[in-house]
Amino acid sequence: MNHMTSHERRLTKIVCTLGPACSSDAQLLELAQAGMNVARINVSHGARKDHTALLESIRTLNEKHGFCIASLIDTRGAEIRTGDVQDPIQIAKGEEVLFAPTTLLNLKTDKKIIHVGYDGFSSDVKETNMILLDNGEIAFEIISINSDGSVIGRAQQEGAIGSRRHINLPGADIDLPSITEKDWGDIAFAADFGVDFVALSFIRNAGEVQEVRTLLQKKKSDMQIITKVENQKAVENLSELVEASDGLMVARGDLGAEVPFEHLPVIQDDIVYRCRDAGKPVIVATHMLESMTQHPIPTRAEVTDVAHAATEFTDATMLSGETASGRHPSLAVSAMDRILRATESHLSRFPSDEQMAIHGDSDARAHSAVSLARSSQAEAIVVVTSTGQAAKRVSKFRPPVPIVTLTNNASVQRKIQILYGIYPIVIEFSQQEETVVRGLEAAKGASLLTAGQRVVVISDIQTKKDPVTSIQMRTVE
Repeated sequence: MNHMTSHERRLTKIVCTLGPACSSDAQLLELAQAGMNVARINVSHGARKDHTALLESIRTLNEKHGFCIASLIDTRGAEIRTGDVQDPIQIAKGEEVLFAPTTLLNLKTDKKIIHVGYDGFSSDVKETNMILLDNGEIAFEIISINSDGSVIGRAQQEGAIGSRRHINLPGADIDLPSITEKDWGDIAFAADFGVDFVALSFIRNAGEVQEVRTLLQKKKSDMQIITKVENQKAVENLSELVEASDGLMVARGDLGAEVPFEHLPVIQDDIVYRCRDAGKPVIVATHMLESMTQHPIPTRAEVTDVAHAATEFTDATMLSGETASGRHPSLAVSAMDRILRATESHLSRFPSDEQMAIHGDSDARAHSAVSLARSSQAEAIVVVTSTGQAAKRVSKFRPPVPIVTLTNNASVQRKIQILYGIYPIVIEFSQQEETVVRGLEAAKGASLLTAGQRVVVISDIQTKKDPVTSIQMRTVE
């Protein structure tokens, strides 16, 4: 293996959504080799048996090929969708159409009818002035709300409306419970299966996250909760959501339809900063390389978007349709990988002005280890941790070098795989010095370190009372 300089290892992680375009073992292996760190399964699509088969495949991939791919399931959440139609309904610009709950039958109207799978639609519509379909592909101005629960809207664009299209009511607080019966079933299934992360859709407040936390505690599950920020309420309740969750996802598809799109970059920066301050992982998602669902190379704007996420030091960037149903899944992963690496290598040449706030002792220790790595030009930071917490803290300060993390727990290994800069390895723990030596050997074996490199090592030395954290410089032998 050639001698790797620090910036050749990608520090920002990649989440890939699995789907029909990458469901075989060979296709999954290709994604893993191209750089997938976390596999996302969106349970809004497909049947439970398909999800189980994919999760089994990820497990096999890790065992057979020595990868550390974490698993994430994404719930459907309380979303509003249009009804099923045989053929897409063609809508002309300026045309008035009737939105009606599927329970309203025998409507006397000469207008085209768009059925909505939700009875409380007309009362929620009162809180907004727009109905958006397909994340804003077609917008309808609200003309009138009728007493029978139907709503008349005027199309702002022409378009076609197929079955089960997603509806947004920007700014409205939807009356549906955020976590549906289907979601509870999916969360329980994922917890029982040993999935690493659950991403919760359309969450509005910390109380909802807490309900899921309670279920996981009852099941004695260590699955972590990623809250998706995708509506106005979640943006308003950001600080309580950061506190209640294990991590956040900037879900820009729905968020972009729910808030004025020009505010998106600012909201994204705010979410990334707050998660970093709390030392919790944050994923930037949706439309990152959207054109690659069809084309083999991304647009210039998409390249810049992925680079922007890397310059704000997000933990992970996500591919959705690009890998799930696109024509070039592994090309999309390697394109994202190349953009992230090029941006990181550019960033590593600048002195860091990333002064994240230091909260408490563990932050202070992590910060001093990162400062030592910077000033001594160490080529990696090695963290020995059984819970992953120490590595999380180091990751918060975004060192410009890989964080080689030694843990004795495979579940912890997968959970910290989503974090910025972390390269986790499972080893056996014994007495302090032995563990460090064994860990450095394992890291050499995994081609993460090579002999002669200078590294900063952080570990807990067990004394008679409490563990004492030691930070030292070592040369890899």
